[in-house]
Amino acid sequence: MEKKINPYIIAIAVLLPSFLALAASSGTNVSQPHIAGFYGATQYETNTVITCYIISGGLMLPVTGYLVRYIGKKLLFIYSIIVFALGCFLCVVAPNLQALIGARLIQGIGSGSILPLCQAVLLEVFPAEQRGVAMGLFGIAAMFSPLAGPFIGGYLTDNYSWQWIFIINIPLCILSLIMIKFLVPNDKPTEKPKYNKRFDYIGFTSIVIAMACMQIVLDKGQQYNWFDETWICWLTGICIFSFIFFYVWELEYKYPVIDIRVFKDRNFLFGTFASSFINVVIYSTLLLVPMFVQSLIGYSPSMSGLLMFPRAVVCLVMLLVVGEISKYVEGRLLAIIGFVIIAASLLMLTQMNPLSSMESIVLSNLLLCIGVPTAFVPITALSFQTLPASKNADAASLHALFKNILTAVSTSAASTFIARVSQVYQGYFVQNLAPHNHMYLYKLTALQNKFSTFYPSVVAARKAEGMLYKQLLAQARLASFFDIFTVLALLMVVAITLSLLLKNKVSRS
Repeated sequence: MEKKINPYIIAIAVLLPSFLALAASSGTNVSQPHIAGFYGATQYETNTVITCYIISGGLMLPVTGYLVRYIGKKLLFIYSIIVFALGCFLCVVAPNLQALIGARLIQGIGSGSILPLCQAVLLEVFPAEQRGVAMGLFGIAAMFSPLAGPFIGGYLTDNYSWQWIFIINIPLCILSLIMIKFLVPNDKPTEKPKYNKRFDYIGFTSIVIAMACMQIVLDKGQQYNWFDETWICWLTGICIFSFIFFYVWELEYKYPVIDIRVFKDRNFLFGTFASSFINVVIYSTLLLVPMFVQSLIGYSPSMSGLLMFPRAVVCLVMLLVVGEISKYVEGRLLAIIGFVIIAASLLMLTQMNPLSSMESIVLSNLLLCIGVPTAFVPITALSFQTLPASKNADAASLHALFKNILTAVSTSAASTFIARVSQVYQGYFVQNLAPHNHMYLYKLTALQNKFSTFYPSVVAARKAEGMLYKQLLAQARLASFFDIFTVLALLMVVAITLSLLLKNKVSRS
């Protein structure tokens, strides 16, 4: 009989590789200019280094459930870490950008199954009454590592080189392999061998096509002005058709690559949506807040990265605290409190302006990262609470896949929203730069008088007009930030509604 190991020790074993897999995604964001310079490439070319990792990782999510049924969670964990470490090594020795992209694809394939495996193992080793604690620990990987990744990547790049982002993973992967080997309980495939011999090639091919088309459209859409290009329209149509085909095929096929019927469970369906909205807020603000402080306040990239780091620290502490609180507070109530705090922090962000102090921006971000774990822990636990334990692997894969898709779409939509809505506001505001506007004439005259001290009158007039137009652009951009933070706050109202529809029921065995 196998000796029972403390679940907290097992949690450490599965959380380390999960942290590495997610940090590898966001950690390279800050080193992108260095990679471009090293290989003599453009920004758009080096974007592929980031997106190909996301694509290949996402493609492993649907097949994780099948592989668990075929070889078991522990063995799949070990293989995934080996492939991830191999990808890291190839990234370090890559002689050109094409080789680096290929290495990142291998690294992504290794990372894809790690997060759902971590979630499935934690749900299995912790008793039902401690699922809140399990999901609090899982949140350390799911929430803390993407926030800490840019800080770690920036530190290694500035003090050593961008290759160290990958070098540091190799010994940690070896440590992870040892811990998984000796600490994670052995498990056997849960299905009959004849089921395992059948692989749903059609279903898997359809989701591969859908994910690949989606990522290309999201990655290149803004560069090519979205649907002005025929090929983007075609790829979008193929993506939508492939997703619909995948959904219908998986419902009807006798041996699906992933059991999509788990979405029939009300808690899992609504909980996955609500949990995805949390991811949307995290990744959108992770993009928008640095964009705001750099473009409107004038912070440097390193300063904006330092500004975001307290989020990671508070998130880590709160994940551990909320995991314990969830033992005593009803899950739906705790989730609603978290969503209210998130909405309040987003409304605080709508009060930012070019004169905002660092303290005010940090405060709203800290409040956000108090709300995120408060909502994330109970929502994730409730999502899996009414599912049979045998469905955990499939459910964890679908949960991660759905969040991956929605997060990718929302991140791209957020940057597009700022660009397009600020143009709309420019159209509104430019009407005020007219001779009939007395305030405009007053400001223009005042600026002309100041510039005429140093320049001829014609040059002074041009500079005054340019200064006012620059202020108009800044205010249009500021208004677009207000709008998107308000939209994200309203999204939390939807999440609260979904939380009320969840059932608080102990899972079936």
